[in-house]
Amino acid sequence: MLPAFNHDGNLPEGLHVATEDEVYERFATPSARRQWLGEQLRSLVALAKSTGQLARMFLWGSFVTSKEVPNDLDVLLVMGTEFAIEALPLQTQVVFDHVQARLRFQADVFWTKASIDPQVLQLWLDTYQTGKDFTRRGIVEVVVA
Repeated sequence: MLPAFNHDGNLPEGLHVATEDEVYERFATPSARRQWLGEQLRSLVALAKSTGQLARMFLWGSFVTSKEVPNDLDVLLVMGTEFAIEALPLQTQVVFDHVQARLRFQADVFWTKASIDPQVLQLWLDTYQTGKDFTRRGIVEVVVA
């Protein structure tokens, strides 16, 4: 279960695990913008899952705050070690192209393989917990089913 927002409207510092349903219920319902971003996230996740290689997924940024009108989606996809973009259909490749994902889903999508050094992944996750104002905030790991 996701914790309450702190006084800044952020999740408390740390990694918070949630199901996809919890994410959509909590972050994709309060406003029209959130509903629209939630639909973009659903489409993005469906394409990532269609590869059969999605191992882990993380969300951070304004979408996982109490902000009524979030700017966009910030996503890190951790793909299986055998993942190869070249083997994907073109309509799926868009998820893994930063510019195309930005245009199609209003999302900053970053990705790596599960073979990433755990210390490097931890450094990424630590970086994502630091806001533009240098305050610390929580991020969400979405349970991939």
